[in-house]
Amino acid sequence: MKKIIGIDFGTSNTFIYVPNKGSVYNEPTVIALDKKQKRVVETGYLAAKMIGRTNQDTTIVYPVSRGVIARINPSIEYLKKAFKEAKLGRNLDQYTALFPIPSYATPVEKRALKDVAESLGFSDVLFVNQGLLATLGASNDEEKSGKLCVNIGGGVTDIVVSSNNTLIQAASSYFCGNLLDEVILRYIRKKYSLVIGKKTAEFIKMKIGSVEMTPENRLLEVSGMNITTQIPQSIIISTTELHGTFKNKFEELAEAVTDVLALTPPELSNDIIVNGICLTGGGSLLAGMRERMEKALGIPVRIGPDPLTSVVNGMRVYIRDYKPE
Repeated sequence: MKKIIGIDFGTSNTFIYVPNKGSVYNEPTVIALDKKQKRVVETGYLAAKMIGRTNQDTTIVYPVSRGVIARINPSIEYLKKAFKEAKLGRNLDQYTALFPIPSYATPVEKRALKDVAESLGFSDVLFVNQGLLATLGASNDEEKSGKLCVNIGGGVTDIVVSSNNTLIQAASSYFCGNLLDEVILRYIRKKYSLVIGKKTAEFIKMKIGSVEMTPENRLLEVSGMNITTQIPQSIIISTTELHGTFKNKFEELAEAVTDVLALTPPELSNDIIVNGICLTGGGSLLAGMRERMEKALGIPVRIGPDPLTSVVNGMRVYIRDYKPE
């Protein structure tokens, strides 16, 4: 049997997992390209540092959007560089590539991942639902009863019900970290006529963002370019403001979870009430997320251990227990 390498090619970050070595690569899924010379300038952290600071000859590309490949060639270039940095470029034909995928991934999107894997040198590809992997990564080996996991990533949220480490129900929601960043960008532009960068929006979300009303109304000074005067300007925004902008988007997520629960067999529903809902992914760390979810669904909610690496930990468990059919 061929050995397996796990590649969590995510919207925000990319992880590469190798059995017996652990996670050997963890960097942002960003690549900077020279438009004239058509070459890679930087990838990962160094490319992310260039966002908003490039000249006209350099473009920043996000190879993955909403959990699936958006651009084939940049994806290939990015992963080639990642594997080179992880010292994994040789003899990849002796390995199977494991890709976590969202529940809604189409055959065309799977084909794109397979094309990328073949370009890297892999001869076999294995696709596994990323919500199921997050469940495996956030659970104890002894837990075999029904579980519901909501994996809130940068580009998509996967909602899965599983039992005995087997997928029972699955759905995806476009509620994600990037969506909230876009909500902040639009809100500040519309209300204050201020244009800010994507990284600034993400900082605002992490610093004062909340999906639940809290007694503490935190304030933050934000700077950007006024689209009316065309000069830099600073404003003060608050947690209360952001809560209002997040509210409708969160309701869409709660409805998606409710729909999955409605399709879950009664016996497993009872397990979920006992075990509670597990939140994983970077979005689970947004202030008020656990409390708001618990209030909306009336079911206990907990944040899984190491939510940022749940999928990677799940790949470890899956690869360890994998038995080819």
